[in-house]
Amino acid sequence: MRFVCLTGSFNVLACLALLGGGCTKESRTEYDTSSGTGVSADATADGNDSVGDSADDNSSDGPGTTSIGDDGGEKFDVMQGDGGDGDGDGDGDCTVPEHTPCDSGNPTYGQAIGLGCPGELPFVPTFSGGNGTIGLRSSFGPTNTFNPREGSSYVVISSGLVGDLDTPNLGTSPSSCNTSVGSYPAGGVLPAPLVPMDVGNQDCTQNPGLIGTGDCSNTIESQFTQGGGVSGSDYTELRLQNITVPGGATSLSYDLAFFSTEYPNYFGTSFNDMYVGWLESMQWTGNISFDEQGNPISLNAGFLDYNAGMTGQQVPELGGTCVNYNAGTKWLTSTAPVVPGESITVVFAVFDLSDSVLDSFVFLDNFQWGCEGGPPTTTPAG
Repeated sequence: MRFVCLTGSFNVLACLALLGGGCTKESRTEYDTSSGTGVSADATADGNDSVGDSADDNSSDGPGTTSIGDDGGEKFDVMQGDGGDGDGDGDGDCTVPEHTPCDSGNPTYGQAIGLGCPGELPFVPTFSGGNGTIGLRSSFGPTNTFNPREGSSYVVISSGLVGDLDTPNLGTSPSSCNTSVGSYPAGGVLPAPLVPMDVGNQDCTQNPGLIGTGDCSNTIESQFTQGGGVSGSDYTELRLQNITVPGGATSLSYDLAFFSTEYPNYFGTSFNDMYVGWLESMQWTGNISFDEQGNPISLNAGFLDYNAGMTGQQVPELGGTCVNYNAGTKWLTSTAPVVPGESITVVFAVFDLSDSVLDSFVFLDNFQWGCEGGPPTTTPAG
């Protein structure tokens, strides 16, 4: 068996720890956020790297993929690895609680995404947004593409009305899912702890001293400022406030999918609807959810797997819905590091930028505790 060590500070220590230094190197390109230029990845790890890191930037697209809206900034890979027991130290000590889905019937929002079931830590998320901007679903569209990832239901949050999802648009110009719901962040800024500013040319696994100073992923700022901020725009969130990490877990993960009626008419403009999955923990403060190209999830940066393009043709997987002439991602899985026993906050937030119409939607499901190591990663859901 041949093992590959990906160059860059996220990967070398993990490979060395697992293989005692006996590994080969595979060259990648990293991007300097400040300059937007490609530089050769440094194969020498520094003392701030986390053992078990498994992700690097995603500077090149895979065969047959198309990236729409690459801003040249620092990216996160869609790869993720497992070091022995998954926590990177190879000692097999990570354990996570058993979970049995409990979201049939009339579940809470927490139960619908996989939290607070019998025998688990009781937990009820908090919701903020306009009337009708959150709901539950068990299917979407005419195929099984967007069936639940866990149990029998999932949560939907929106910058508009969730109930409009099943009202098909009659043409390429949205005739539904085009509502201002009047939920505006105080002062026109994202609510704490969300800070849309980058922490610099490093992330917080490279320099833990940056934790708490902004977005450790360095992915939100360029897309957020392109849309001119959230003043006068709809904002909806589901928040897991001060949730305790189980004693044996070293990571969390959840599944998401993003859809927007802004596409294609307003792609590349300031009307740049965004979704942010924010983690506030001892190991990370910032965005943990990215598209398949490592960009933040927004209209202008998004890799939208199901899209009508400029052809005016309906998307088969989105038929019968209000985004039938628009676009959405497939189910994606975001994974991020946590410390056993710590108290963390997770915020799932979707919002318009520059306007308060033409809605976007996020599906949320399959929240889990796990044993992964390294910085946040997002992969196509398995």
